[in-house]
Amino acid sequence: MEGEKLIKISFLIPSSEIGGTERMLLLMIENLPRDIFLPPVVFAMKGAGQFTDELKRRGIRTEIFNLKRRPFDFLKLLYRINKESPDILHSFLFYGNLAGRIAGKILRVPVVISSQRSTDLWRKRWHWLLDRFTAEWTDIIISNSYRGKDVLVEKAGISPKKIRVIPNGIRAPKPDKTISEPLGISGADYIVGTVGNLRKAKGHRYIIMAAPLILKECPNTKFIIVGDGELKDSLIKEAKKTGVSENFIFTGFMDNPADIIPLFDVFVFPSLWEGCPVGLLEAMMLGKSSVAFPVGDIPYIIEEGKSGLLVEYKSVEKLASAVVALLKNRELRDEIGKAAYKKALERFSHKVMMEQYLSVYLELIDFKSKKV
Repeated sequence: MEGEKLIKISFLIPSSEIGGTERMLLLMIENLPRDIFLPPVVFAMKGAGQFTDELKRRGIRTEIFNLKRRPFDFLKLLYRINKESPDILHSFLFYGNLAGRIAGKILRVPVVISSQRSTDLWRKRWHWLLDRFTAEWTDIIISNSYRGKDVLVEKAGISPKKIRVIPNGIRAPKPDKTISEPLGISGADYIVGTVGNLRKAKGHRYIIMAAPLILKECPNTKFIIVGDGELKDSLIKEAKKTGVSENFIFTGFMDNPADIIPLFDVFVFPSLWEGCPVGLLEAMMLGKSSVAFPVGDIPYIIEEGKSGLLVEYKSVEKLASAVVALLKNRELRDEIGKAAYKKALERFSHKVMMEQYLSVYLELIDFKSKKV
């Protein structure tokens, strides 16, 4: 933008740990054109943690607040946003969107953008009412899934004209090392794995419940659960109670899940609600065959029987049966993995995603500048 001032953009997110949304934000910041945007600042609303540590490690300006413990931190947040004086304030997740819209309204931020990252089945009626009421204070809502857009229209009564869909995009993952030996995995083992924060939405307990059925058919199977979160202890206890703990490996948080996904024979993704899941896209980009429940935009991502297997929602038996079918058929696994890789590469690249975000940013900045 020669001869023009660079755009100041700030991001607002209620996260301290790293999940799909946080990884997308890191990718977006890394790929913002430096000839158009000034280095951004991230306002983190949920205190310090893995995510804020990673932001700082990458040299990204980060302001940390803890609105859950100290609600009056919102006044400090307003002060810092006002001092930063961004041209664009882009928020993520429900409470981030709520704070971003209120801040944008009070401070008269030129462009306010909200994000819809899932279908949010956890929400109560008052969440949808708040979303509807405050939607007037945002210029646009970017959903990472078509189903996420539909939910906003159906449950919050937000105009579809207010919502733009930009699916997640990822860079081709690059495994840095092999870690099979430290995990005690042998070449004779089948590996079933998943990646995601350990919280209710990700449905990890369905893998545990399916494990006895899978082990009955394929006794030499190990299950690898990559991620950390509030349910870690209860999931470990459930694995013990189910009698399958010897077959489960909980790795905790990993900086680069691509290091371990290549070990998987089958990637399982039993999410109960979703938008456009990053973990699933990474597995597909690494050529893995996947089994998933048909939630969010997963039916758009996986073509049943071709680039993955979709099974009946919350059906432990169908989940186990699909996993066993793939474990017992190497040719089918390879065929589905190749199709998954091709689809992920063609439709969900980070370059396509960034082109769409950049188009929205510049479109809104141009529109607002003409109104002044």
